[in-house]
Amino acid sequence: MTDAPPARPALTAVQLAARALLLLALALLAVWLWSRLCRFPSVPWNDMRLAPSVALAQGWPVYPTADTGTINTWMYGPLPLLLFLPAAWAPSAADALMIAAVINAALTIGPLALVCAFWPAGSPTGASRLARTAAFALCLALWPELHYSVIFSDNLAVACGLVGNLLLVRARSSLGFWLAAAVATAAVGCKQIALGIPLAQVVWLGVTAGSGAAWRHAGRCAACGAVIGGALIAKFGWAGLWFTLVEIPGGLGWAPDVALRLRAVAAELALLVALPAVTMMVARRFFAPSALRLAALAWLCALPLGLAGMMKVGGWTNSLHGFVLWLPPVLVSALARPTTRRALAPLGAAAAALALTAGRVLAEPEFTLRPQLAAYHEAEGIAAQFAGAVWFPMHPLVTLYSDRHYYHDEDGLYTRSKAGKPIPEAQAAAHLPAAMRAIAQRHDWTDWGIARRMLPPQSAETVIGHWTLRTGRVAEKTP
Repeated sequence: MTDAPPARPALTAVQLAARALLLLALALLAVWLWSRLCRFPSVPWNDMRLAPSVALAQGWPVYPTADTGTINTWMYGPLPLLLFLPAAWAPSAADALMIAAVINAALTIGPLALVCAFWPAGSPTGASRLARTAAFALCLALWPELHYSVIFSDNLAVACGLVGNLLLVRARSSLGFWLAAAVATAAVGCKQIALGIPLAQVVWLGVTAGSGAAWRHAGRCAACGAVIGGALIAKFGWAGLWFTLVEIPGGLGWAPDVALRLRAVAAELALLVALPAVTMMVARRFFAPSALRLAALAWLCALPLGLAGMMKVGGWTNSLHGFVLWLPPVLVSALARPTTRRALAPLGAAAAALALTAGRVLAEPEFTLRPQLAAYHEAEGIAAQFAGAVWFPMHPLVTLYSDRHYYHDEDGLYTRSKAGKPIPEAQAAAHLPAAMRAIAQRHDWTDWGIARRMLPPQSAETVIGHWTLRTGRVAEKTP
């Protein structure tokens, strides 16, 4: 006769309360995240940034040169374009955007779940699992809202950084170090300023394992970068990549009013920059373990290029990768490590996640739980009525499906002009509707005025649902 397994200890009142609050927080987070997916198609940036992936699937070049190709808003690395290719399987622009919304959300939720589950901290007990789940919920609640709502190349770069750093702190063999280097280096293939991610790995190994380990890892990152870069050049071509990733960003200046930009992002800077900096200064001993040093170095190495990206023309706080690389390891380590107050920590984290998410829901001016697709159904009707003759300057996805042609988008034209790169007339004309006599724009969204200036002042205007349709003889001039 075998002995019965020992009975599990009964849950305390604090643990029961923590589980209840955590379930409520996760349920409300799920509802709020669904509302982000529903809102996703209503943001024109998502149309313009998904369009290159759909265009790529149709066979169009997506990286223009100085005198050829479609001028578009994408001036980042090719890896996110490849990731969103499944959206091109959709039968319509609206369906493609909903698929893209799911992919975009998975870029945050998936890596966060992996880091919260497997980052080295505490022991694999029931209490530790509760703490890790609470850390996951609090990370979701603290994550900058823009990353859920908009396609950014930064989203995949951050995902690569989180997974790459997790692989590095858990690496026990040469294969593990190579995987960490490959994933971290891939971040640079998403956005140019993500160079701080592999740099942090090299510096961390230098600090914790010596200069030899650092040089070896630098060699791994260089080798992985050569393979990834060579494959992307072979696929997309050197001329388009160099012009789009180097010459255009290099021509963009700094924000014309630095003080105004800093005031506009002051609240975000308090969370993304000031909070980690103050935390690491006040709790220096907490960051003594080697794994947390990697989180601190990821924040530090990402900061200079992130701030520079934020202060450029068109830049914003999505360029600040450091906070979102730093937050998950820090929360997991704080909540899951053995302490006498461990039972209270998940309770507090669950309560904070619930309160933050409730605040987001209550602050939402139009909280929706139905996909916002009506504008695209209206656009399909407009495109059918003006087949081959209507331009959607901020919604190139519409005519990629209706005309099977990749037209210029207005943000790309604006960026090109701000970079001081003139547009040849032949290039401008090649990627606008050949018989263009109408321009359709969302009347609830701002634009740069480039398309409107192409129509004479007496052009007729008609409101069709979410759209303002301007018709008339289009001026024959460069946008």
